[in-house]
Amino acid sequence: MRLLLLFWVLAAVSTGAQPTPGTYTAKEIAGYRLTAPVFQRFDRASRLLATAIDRDAPLAGNSPFTRDVVLLEDVVVAASTLDNRLRTEPALAAALKTAGITVREYTTFTLALVAARLAYGFVQSGAMRFVPEGVARENVTFVEGHRDEVMAVLRVLGIDDP
Repeated sequence: MRLLLLFWVLAAVSTGAQPTPGTYTAKEIAGYRLTAPVFQRFDRASRLLATAIDRDAPLAGNSPFTRDVVLLEDVVVAASTLDNRLRTEPALAAALKTAGITVREYTTFTLALVAARLAYGFVQSGAMRFVPEGVARENVTFVEGHRDEVMAVLRVLGIDDP
């Protein structure tokens, strides 16, 4: 499983497809920098999303935060899939609006955060000696500095052990 996760992190910058308007690119996600102000909105939005999912049986049975979407898909596919769910499910879109974060920023932040959390875990466990290409060192440093809060919000989303 860890090998698949490592592949996902490294594949984050490997796609060479040219973007079309409104689509995500691996370069965009890999270049995104995590910040405390956005993390606050992300955390609030994540908690509101989790509440919305818990209150809606169809959403609870088909969460947008599955391992397949957040961890195992190609990062561009994952971004498009998550973005689509957040835009098309009224309860999810409302939660993001209430939290004051756009679908694009939430999606990009989520994937950059998960990649940084994975890289942090690999480096801390000794599985890797350095942060892999495709994951910003600044994002890994952010995760290290906010470890407890990051782990708490990932648990809220159901992806507590990336």
